[in-house]
Amino acid sequence: DNSLFRNIKNEIVKAIEGGYSFRSSKLSVNVNTYYTKWENKPANGGVTVVVDDVPYRANINGMDALHKGLEMDFSYKFTNNLSLEGLMSLGDWKWTSSDTVRFLDDDNNPIIDDLGNEIIANFDAEGVHVGDAAQTQFGLSIRYEPSYNSYIKLRGTYFDNYYADFDPLSLNGANAGRESWKIPAYQLIDLHCGYKFKLSVKNRLDIRLSVLNLLDEIYISDAQNNDPFNANYQDFDAKSAGVFFGLGRRFNVSAKFSF
Repeated sequence: DNSLFRNIKNEIVKAIEGGYSFRSSKLSVNVNTYYTKWENKPANGGVTVVVDDVPYRANINGMDALHKGLEMDFSYKFTNNLSLEGLMSLGDWKWTSSDTVRFLDDDNNPIIDDLGNEIIANFDAEGVHVGDAAQTQFGLSIRYEPSYNSYIKLRGTYFDNYYADFDPLSLNGANAGRESWKIPAYQLIDLHCGYKFKLSVKNRLDIRLSVLNLLDEIYISDAQNNDPFNANYQDFDAKSAGVFFGLGRRFNVSAKFSF
């Protein structure tokens, strides 16, 4: 509703990276490692409590996370028209925060309940994996060019260590530091091909076709832990999560005319 959160603090990112690249006529490899401290990362959309049917929203300042991992990609040419490409991403991303949240009204006064107590909320997300992204990925593709004007590429990607996003305020009491539901691992295979038509000395037509999710894999692409719209369960598991399923098999065709 375009309202501003109070006491917003700037995010601070402290990072160190190291990498190595190798190149030859047949093989190219890139390796990278990172260690990133992300401070004052806001919770998605802030947090809300309801007092006497009136919702009060607050921002969580000081949500800190530690992201560390290893990334690698390579390409190997068997022949001039046949090559193999691959990637690997191994991450370990965890929150490092616990805090107390205080709720204020529009006059910057604390919200008081019927018993005269200030409305506060505690959370403890220390050691909880960051959600909403797959922290492990492996990919492999093979590309073949039957002629100078054509190509076909088959690619497979595997996703794992993917945790549902969560409400920080759910991590308190017996649930302090509790992991969100882990989305089942899945793999996707895509097919890409194309052909270039030379119409004249200056004119060229490029036709490309992609079949995404070639095997029509059924998978969960996104999830919310203990979905607030799922009022029956709050058990940090599959039956408590709200999910989005990924798109099924689909086709893309494009054409580019150069002159």
